[in-house]
Amino acid sequence: MTLSDLAALGEAIGGVAVLITVLYLAYQFRQTTILERTAGQRDLLSKARDWVELTTTHPELVEVLRNALNDWNSATPEEQERANGWMLSAALQAEQALYMWREKLINEQSYNGFINVVVAIARTPGGAEWWQYARNALGKDISQLVDDELRVAPSDAPNWLDVFPHLKKGDI
Repeated sequence: MTLSDLAALGEAIGGVAVLITVLYLAYQFRQTTILERTAGQRDLLSKARDWVELTTTHPELVEVLRNALNDWNSATPEEQERANGWMLSAALQAEQALYMWREKLINEQSYNGFINVVVAIARTPGGAEWWQYARNALGKDISQLVDDELRVAPSDAPNWLDVFPHLKKGDI
């Protein structure tokens, strides 16, 4: 075997090694993407669970929400602030879901669920009043998305009080 034959063999082996390295890096990148997607989904759902548990860990919040969701203007300023925190938390989670969905870090069903929560809250009598102000505290894209969803929703689409009727005034 001549020196040029060895050089050609070395180049061939080097080319195969580069190809194997590129394939391995592609595999690693894919695995990392899957792990990021799983972690993002888990983190967002964990935050949602914590948000849902607020009414069980703070039972007085139920009456606050009952007042604010049924008639925002009849709620006291303190009730409005507590309800605002609860509703804005839902909206911020929806905003995060929107960005994560765009990056394909969460699935479409979870994304739709987060958006639908905000739409259902904003469809309540008190939530509609709250949304007129709260939408300005969020990014334009999530505010526009919720506005669009509210605009195209059928008039008989359920709101948060329909989904959770124990929050309706008089249904204690």
